[in-house]
Amino acid sequence: MTPEVRLPLFDGHPSYTILSAPRQVAAAIKREILQGALKPGDRLPSEERLAELFGVSRPTVRAALQELSSAGTVVVRRGRGGGYRVSSFSLDTLTTAVTEYIAFSLVVESLTPPQFLEVRRELELLSADAAGRRCSAEHLERLEELDGRIEAVIEGGAPQDPRAAFELDLEFHRALAEAADNPLLVSFEGAMIVVLHHLFGSGASVPPKRALGDVRAVIDAVRRRDPAAARDAMARHLTHSVKHLELQLPVPGPASA
Repeated sequence: MTPEVRLPLFDGHPSYTILSAPRQVAAAIKREILQGALKPGDRLPSEERLAELFGVSRPTVRAALQELSSAGTVVVRRGRGGGYRVSSFSLDTLTTAVTEYIAFSLVVESLTPPQFLEVRRELELLSADAAGRRCSAEHLERLEELDGRIEAVIEGGAPQDPRAAFELDLEFHRALAEAADNPLLVSFEGAMIVVLHHLFGSGASVPPKRALGDVRAVIDAVRRRDPAAARDAMARHLTHSVKHLELQLPVPGPASA
């Protein structure tokens, strides 16, 4: 993939980015999709025709199409009637894209773990509130099943395994997002769970009772159709658990001179 060209500072003004030719072509095609001119399943013009339309070389078009294909924006079909077509988008595609973006941003340090946790907190509060208003009987049954397992851990009847408690907590958050009856929340939750594993591994250093603190209060509030109480209980749960999770974050080294 051709890199972006960054210009240095001029006259004290911030640097800015000029997109490379392939990225300009890719951006133009994405714009056509977003504006509805190209719809899922539509076949793109041939490389030759695209090169003519954009006034660029075929290798430039090919690089743009490869970038769009890697992002899942278009798919390539071989054989007669093949070529590049606009993808049929799904929330699974979104989950993958969000996961990859967050994970990559954390690696290159354009996003910090505290920033990720800040956004996660707001999404979890939204899930709790929405679940308190919209939870169906089917989703409540799933939360009740988790409530029984969580009670066994908290009351000491189940083995105190920090790893199992961490996974049980993530199961709860996933079930709560599903109970919120908003597919975007489910998609974001799936991405956040992957990233949490990336950041904290098995969560083995978090005491089980702390990891699951106030979770039962969230479930009880959802059961009573009390969104405000569900949100408040979720806030307490996140405050307690995040304090322990943050202890596992890598400690930044001293800044280099």
